[in-house]
Amino acid sequence: MKYAAFAAALALAACQPATQDAAKAAEPARPAEAPAPAAEPARPSGPARIVAAEKVSDDLSGAASVTDIHFVKDADVKLFSTAGGDPAINGLYTYLALYTAPDGWTRVFQIGNFNSWGVMEETPTRIVLKVSRSWIEEATGDVKTADEKLILEIPQDEASPLTVTPAA
Repeated sequence: MKYAAFAAALALAACQPATQDAAKAAEPARPAEAPAPAAEPARPSGPARIVAAEKVSDDLSGAASVTDIHFVKDADVKLFSTAGGDPAINGLYTYLALYTAPDGWTRVFQIGNFNSWGVMEETPTRIVLKVSRSWIEEATGDVKTADEKLILEIPQDEASPLTVTPAA
């Protein structure tokens, strides 16, 4: 089941980064806008349509667990997380995925299980993450939390592993 949810998360986020970048580049720049006046509440402007629930499958069930996706600029690399476990003690299973044409997102590495994460720096070969991680102190039973930085060295060939190094 764990692998099915993971595969589903990949399926949800399987668009190639170049496609997303091209769409962003095609958008015209917008000037800064003044705050909009208080809007009138929305009201129907046409007939409603009824949407039935999809048949539950491992693919869709896992895809619904995806919480965050970050595409690395100028690289066919993304970070993503899925929700699971106890959200009070971590719960964001966080991964780095590499895209290889024509096969897709075939190489995926689990980085860790965090409360939260964010990208601080990125290049096509290196990412610095800021993560928050919790644990239960055995002696007291108290929940402890620490913020950490991690340097991810992105694998440059099919045989290379992901290197994760603590950072100051």
